[in-house]
Amino acid sequence: MTNRPCALLCCWFLGLAGLLAPQLLLAQPDNPRNEERNYDPDLLSVRFHLRQAPLTFPVLNLKAPLGTLLLTFDRLGTDLRDYVYTIEHCNADWQRSSLNEMEYLDGFSEDRIQNAQNANNTLQPYLHYWVELPNRNMRWTQSGNYLLKVYDVTYGRQLVLVRRFVVSENTWSVSVEFMAPARVERMNTHHELNFSVNTGSVIIQIPEREVKAVVLQNARWDSAIGPMAPFIRRQNQLLYNYRDSIVFPAGKEWRYFDMRTFQFRGEFIQSIRMARDYYEVALTPDENRAYKPYVQTPDINGRFSIENRNDNQGLDQCDYAIVRFTLKAGQPFEHHDVYVYGQLTDWLLKPEFKMTYNEAQRAYVCDAYLKQGYYNYQYVLVNPTTGERDETGVEGNWYETENDYQILVYYRPLGARADRLMAFTSVKSRRSQ
Repeated sequence: MTNRPCALLCCWFLGLAGLLAPQLLLAQPDNPRNEERNYDPDLLSVRFHLRQAPLTFPVLNLKAPLGTLLLTFDRLGTDLRDYVYTIEHCNADWQRSSLNEMEYLDGFSEDRIQNAQNANNTLQPYLHYWVELPNRNMRWTQSGNYLLKVYDVTYGRQLVLVRRFVVSENTWSVSVEFMAPARVERMNTHHELNFSVNTGSVIIQIPEREVKAVVLQNARWDSAIGPMAPFIRRQNQLLYNYRDSIVFPAGKEWRYFDMRTFQFRGEFIQSIRMARDYYEVALTPDENRAYKPYVQTPDINGRFSIENRNDNQGLDQCDYAIVRFTLKAGQPFEHHDVYVYGQLTDWLLKPEFKMTYNEAQRAYVCDAYLKQGYYNYQYVLVNPTTGERDETGVEGNWYETENDYQILVYYRPLGARADRLMAFTSVKSRRSQ
């Protein structure tokens, strides 16, 4: 890494605000599915979760008076920006509902992010921003899916962040059962589940029109199954006992590295070097494990946590580093690109996480600019022609893998104008079936 041109490192990774004219508009591709996006390359380490629980799914109970969601992010450089945020109500398919703001919001329809803190004792200058929801200026009154949108209004109005969260009424209950997949060829590689929904005293006239459910693996919307109608009704029970439908590749336990300190090497850190104004971290080179047997290792199911092990310092005292990922490969994968992937990439195939093949090292390499913390990741193969993604070509699949599964059940009575979220539950798969 040390022989790479310094100009390239500064331009690609540091991206300081002062290098860009403030009048320039940021690229904003279409987002018809309202997926989570970060449109400003200078915004890093975006986290959105329950307050004081950084590894949690962003869900709150509509009727519970306690509990807030916390959005945090950094903007590289020292230029203080003016950010505002809004909330939009969506249906189960993440399309905007027909409710107007007065029907689902109490308070302002837009508010400023008031909290900002300069980085302390770091090589990389940045400002750390955060906001809690709901707050005294903005709270929701309806259950369902919501979009949190953040705009930079410093020099106009530019959308920079989109994040999803859900609010549940939790008046229905869900029972989940894992089973061996229906297809024999999937029995050792996949997880299949059925579930039932108890609707209590709610009278449902046409379940296939009024009720729908969505199932997530490891809180990932990109691989969600649904929305789907119930298979059958029995009194106040709605059964989702489809065979060979609610099936997910089990994957493997996620790869990880511990970069919570730069004073010594954490797990799977090969080397740490401090350059003039940044750190360089090389991870232990990885190998293809598609055909290797299952190994039980602790993971956080693809997520990451920003932490500093030095005296429990705050998020504004965590520094950044150029992190080198290396995947050994005797020759390039035919007709496939390789990407680093996980929550650290917003569950997206980002250009900055695309790996290049190094003939001399006989390995794929990628450099990413990451904040101190504990990270999960994996390698994904992508067909550049079709865009088809293969998460098992490098990682493999084993049914023993433990995953989190989230089930969301929505209800729209006949004549209603929006989907309500009646139940949310999260369960872990069993290691043996």
